[in-house]
Amino acid sequence: MSLLRKFARPLLGASFIASGVDRLRNTDDASARIESTLEEIGSLLPQAEPLVSNAKLTTQVLGGVEVVAGVALAVGRFPRASALMLAGVHKFNSYAEYRNAEIEDDADVTAQRSTLLKNASILGGLTLAMVDLDGKPSLSWRAEHLAKTTRKKGAKFGDKTFKWADGVGGDATKKIRSFEKNAKKNFQRAEKDALKAITNASKGADKGIKSAKKKVGA
Repeated sequence: MSLLRKFARPLLGASFIASGVDRLRNTDDASARIESTLEEIGSLLPQAEPLVSNAKLTTQVLGGVEVVAGVALAVGRFPRASALMLAGVHKFNSYAEYRNAEIEDDADVTAQRSTLLKNASILGGLTLAMVDLDGKPSLSWRAEHLAKTTRKKGAKFGDKTFKWADGVGGDATKKIRSFEKNAKKNFQRAEKDALKAITNASKGADKGIKSAKKKVGA
């Protein structure tokens, strides 16, 4: 983990940890603030009725997720999954905060605009944390780099082998060329299989993340 991540992740997770602790310590007040939002969600999504019907339980679950995921993000444990969970909770918090805001004059409008920008900025930070590979290259880059390295090593090995064969005689050279042709075919076949497997794994991981994002967004 780089020095920048050691500072950035705790800063991003700190507000969620504090919010989660507050929800768990003051469940009654926190549940009252989100009760109207839960009722609206229940009317729009009947499937979510069992979850949103108990405001106190939902508040405790949200608080627990904020604390656990916030701590995990802060210490760098499963940071992408933690950021994904926090993004879902943050969307709900932002909507509940926007829905319950009391606007009576221009000052309230300005304050609400600032709050919306702050929430959007936090969501942007969480999105970056979701796609952060911690300095590691992607699977496609690894596959391409592996193929290039293997080709270079194979070319060097072939040049050395031909020099040795030339020193022995013509028959050895013919056998080496035949061996090289077969080796190239086998290598190309193995390379295609490896690239195909890595590509499928990468697509599967992307689909899993997109599916999780859709569920969180829902």
